[in-house]
Amino acid sequence: MNLHTSMLGGAAGVVMLAGSALAQDSYYDTNPTPEERAQTERLNTDAANRAQSAVDSSAAANASYHAELDAYERNRAAYDAERAAYERERAGYEANRGGYAHRWETFYGYSRFHSVDRMRSGALLGLAVSTRGGSRVGRIRDVDVGDDGRISRVSVSVGAGRTAWIDVDDLRYDPAARVVLTDLSRGQIDDMARMRYPRF
Repeated sequence: MNLHTSMLGGAAGVVMLAGSALAQDSYYDTNPTPEERAQTERLNTDAANRAQSAVDSSAAANASYHAELDAYERNRAAYDAERAAYERERAGYEANRGGYAHRWETFYGYSRFHSVDRMRSGALLGLAVSTRGGSRVGRIRDVDVGDDGRISRVSVSVGAGRTAWIDVDDLRYDPAARVVLTDLSRGQIDDMARMRYPRF
């Protein structure tokens, strides 16, 4: 081998070694640039914020659900208590009503009285209602009609913004005096006015 060939071969080897070293340096150089570090930090911060937001949103939704559930259960308990009280009062009214010995025949002029259940709603509205003793109770403000088309009860305003629903069995119409009479006492009617059917 002559000197020229040897020099060329040596130069080529140096170039190859240098190229290999450069390639390795380029491959193994994993140090990020400041821009890359900033971008990575932004991505990590965004991901953490989204995760925290999801946790906060879930916690808020869970708290809202439990608050609404608690409110519903309180309302339901109050409704059940009101309904039970109403049913007791109504049962007491029915028991007392069935035990009274009042008869319509005790009213003077009973033979001319009409049953209220067969009357028209419009004919009843506004009529005065009085007790057997002639005490004024109030005026009819509304009527309730059953499935058979007959009036089943009437609403009587008894003053102070109160209303009593009276069954038609406890009422008769006197066409001569144009007044509706009841065989209930004023005390019974006041008790009925205090009863309120609960609404949920």
